[in-house]
Amino acid sequence: MRKLTYLVAILIIVSCTQKNEIPKGILPPEKMANILSQIYEAEHKATNIGLKYDSQKVVLRHYELMILEQNSTTDSIYKESFTYYLEHPEKLETVYDIVIDSMSLREQVMDANREKANNKAK
Repeated sequence: MRKLTYLVAILIIVSCTQKNEIPKGILPPEKMANILSQIYEAEHKATNIGLKYDSQKVVLRHYELMILEQNSTTDSIYKESFTYYLEHPEKLETVYDIVIDSMSLREQVMDANREKANNKAK
């Protein structure tokens, strides 16, 4: 009975201390968040330039490919990483926490710049 208790204890410890690393070939959370933030900004731009939906899709795809190139990654790595994060919700939450913080900070900077420009105009 004692051996069984030790075995269960060891299994619990091993299962709790398993590496929580991201597999090779998957974008790290910070890089994934950066790419997603840029894609969301591009999506916003594409929908606000007054083009029809089909044309917006073409423009957005162009933006996406540029963003991936600027971040030294490929479409397939991005898609594989996105799928990985979808399958690991706790890691996806971390990515989106970074995205939200990043977007909020950018919005605050833009608001501050607008306010500064308005004050100069007065």
